[in-house]
Amino acid sequence: MCELGERLRRAREEKGLSLKEAAARLALKAKVLEALEACRFEELPEPALTRGYLRRYALLLGLDPEPLLALYPLAPTFPPPPPPPSRRPFPWLLLLALALLGALGYGAYLVLRPAPVQTVSLPPEPPPKPPERFGLRVVSEPPGARVYLDGFYLGQTPLASPPLEGGRRLLRLELPGYEPVEEEVNLDRNLSLSYRLVPKPSPAPTSTNPQVEVSPGKLVLRLEGRSWLRVTQGEKRLYEGIPEVGAELAFDLPVEVRSGNPGVVRVFLDGKDLGPLGEPGKPLTRRFEAP
Repeated sequence: MCELGERLRRAREEKGLSLKEAAARLALKAKVLEALEACRFEELPEPALTRGYLRRYALLLGLDPEPLLALYPLAPTFPPPPPPPSRRPFPWLLLLALALLGALGYGAYLVLRPAPVQTVSLPPEPPPKPPERFGLRVVSEPPGARVYLDGFYLGQTPLASPPLEGGRRLLRLELPGYEPVEEEVNLDRNLSLSYRLVPKPSPAPTSTNPQVEVSPGKLVLRLEGRSWLRVTQGEKRLYEGIPEVGAELAFDLPVEVRSGNPGVVRVFLDGKDLGPLGEPGKPLTRRFEAP
C-alpha cells in the first residue's frame, strides 16, 4: 500500500464512510476511488482529470489536497521486465539430436497433415470512435468566479473553454464573499451557462472593536469562514481539521500553522490583531515564534 492510498483510506475510515458512500457524494464511480486508494494509477483517467478527482476526494475527507497531489505521479509507472535468463551453449551431440528430431517431426507432419481448408477473409473492424467533445461557455454575475469541472480548474468567468470530453460532469463556481455553486451538467452538446451568485450573509458584529485578550506567548486563530487547518509544535500535531465558522483556537508559542484558505483565518498574537493569515484560496504555511 503506497502512502497516498493509505492516507486516503485511513481518513475515509475515520469518517465512517464506505467507498460507495464517498463515490456517491462526489458523483464518481466507486472504482475510481478504489483505484486511488490502491494506487492503481494505470486504471485511472488522464493525469489532469485524476488530479481533480484526488483534490475533491481530499477535501471531502477533510485533508489538505496539496501534500496528496505531490504524492501523485504525472504518469503511472510499471516495473521493468525481468532480464532474460542466461543461456549456455548446447553440446554438439545434443544439437545434432535436436536437429534429427526436428527433421523427423517435419517429415511426419508432411505425411499426416490434413488437406488445406479454404478460408474467407473478413473485412477489418472499424477503429473505435473517439469520444465526442463539446465547447463550454460559463458567465456569472458578478464576473471573476473560479470555474472547476470535476475538480479541475478551467479559469475565471466569463469563460469559453476548448472542446471537452462529453458526458455527465460536475461544475463548480467559487468567488470569495459569495456562496459557491455546484451543479451536475450533461455535456452532450455545446453549452452556454449563466449563473447569478448569492452573497454570503455577513456575520453578526460581536463588538465595535473586537480584540482577543490572551496572556503573552499565546496565538489565537479566529475562523471567519471555512478553512482546513493544521497546527503543529515541533513533531507534535496540536490540531487538524475544519473548525466551525466563528470558532477561536488558542495555542502556546512557538507553533506552525498550515491553512487551505488563509484569507478567512484572522490571527491574534498577544491580543493584537495581525489581520488574515494570507490570501483567500491560496494554501499557506506560517510559523509563529515565542516572544
